[in-house]
Amino acid sequence: MGRKGVASRERNMPTDAGRPTMTADAQGNTGDFASADADPVLSLVCTTVGRPEALRRLAASVAASEMAERVEFVLVDQSVDQSCTEVIRAMNLPGPVHVTTSGRGASAGRNAGTPLATAPIVGYPDDNCWYPPRTLRAVVETLAEHPELSGVGGIQVTDDGRPSMLRWRDRPDVITRRNFMHTSICSTVFLRRTALPSAAPFDEWIGTGSPGLRGAGEESDLLLRVIAAGHTLGYRPELRIFQDDHRDEPTEAFIEKMHKYGVGNGHLWRRHRLAPHRLAYYSARKLVGAGLHTVRREPVLARADLAFLSGQLRGWLGIES
Repeated sequence: MGRKGVASRERNMPTDAGRPTMTADAQGNTGDFASADADPVLSLVCTTVGRPEALRRLAASVAASEMAERVEFVLVDQSVDQSCTEVIRAMNLPGPVHVTTSGRGASAGRNAGTPLATAPIVGYPDDNCWYPPRTLRAVVETLAEHPELSGVGGIQVTDDGRPSMLRWRDRPDVITRRNFMHTSICSTVFLRRTALPSAAPFDEWIGTGSPGLRGAGEESDLLLRVIAAGHTLGYRPELRIFQDDHRDEPTEAFIEKMHKYGVGNGHLWRRHRLAPHRLAYYSARKLVGAGLHTVRREPVLARADLAFLSGQLRGWLGIES
């Protein structure tokens, strides 16, 4: 395959695959990435279902990145018509591209795409996020300068600079069991491949599109397992990733989504035996938020907060059927 070619691979659902192997070159200094002929230093594994325009924006931002020729893009297109594959083929990205498909679910897709990633660093962007021109290069530089870190996370913001989806910390830190709710979300975290627990690192029973009700928390589950294995993950808020906040224009479907997010979060708390008093704190904030939305005549947001709390309790108690 040429540098700008597209390799398509059909792949079954992952089972118990081993850790991806790395070549000697891939294990080298990721700070040296000036040459367009060198191996990729960063792989992006993106799962999508029928959102070609969102994917086009993401891919365009990758192409506009300062080190675009050293970024490998792995697309897992779960669309029936493979429309997103055609978007990527037409864009002719500067770096290597691989295309595959999988069964439904964000985690299943990422597990299908991860074995195709060859760079020493891997990220898992949502199809509706996008990058400022400097971000990807800064990720690689940060990990080159800090070999003690097994990964690094940035902050997610809207295109006008507002924090997106989380209450993000404003200072550099280490991602921990206590603060991961304020320092990480899937699109903002980049991991060394050597830190991944396997070639299929995500639990396919958690996340958007997964079987059952656990509609979120798959990246937090992975990060908590990586931390438990002894790895150190940094948080650098100067690393910015753009994504719209789904609370800006909520619909009725948003309420059901928040219920599933809550189930996933409660399951995460139970599975990793996280501090109950922290869960109580976050629940209290969510309850207060529901009250404020009611006062502000924002009924969908109020109902979404309550749906999240209901789902979270179910997930924490293990009552998910």
